[in-house]
Amino acid sequence: MSEPAPSLTAHLDGAIRNGRHHMQIRVYYEDTDFSGIVYHANYLRFMERGRTNHLRLKGAEQHALFAEAQAETPGFAFVVRSMQIDYLKPARMDDVLDIVTWPVAVKGASITLAQEVRRGADVLVSAQVRVAFISEGRAQPIPKALRLLLKADMS
Repeated sequence: MSEPAPSLTAHLDGAIRNGRHHMQIRVYYEDTDFSGIVYHANYLRFMERGRTNHLRLKGAEQHALFAEAQAETPGFAFVVRSMQIDYLKPARMDDVLDIVTWPVAVKGASITLAQEVRRGADVLVSAQVRVAFISEGRAQPIPKALRLLLKADMS
């Protein structure tokens, strides 16, 4: 799968630079708690969008990927197996954040991604996310096309 040509959608989904996916988001009132800082669980939403758009920009069209995976392994699902997260500094309403995502390890049934939420040069949140591929409640090998796609970023 090759990287698609730039388009308006690609702009909305961020960009891949030096093997890392960068996606900007603005913090809105709804993202904050009563004290005016981003509620901790909302960083998980921001990072989920980053992981999804990283795959999209690498050429992993979501519907095609799921159809291929369903053909290889009926009843499959991607699940977050573990996450280590460090909240270093707060973000506030109207901040423009850069969600940065890159693969760290691609194994038989799991992918580990590093993610950072940045405001300018400041790292606000740092995370390691391990995503597992399962079917019928058991770990299964990640579809070959996806495994190769993410390993290419690690070279």
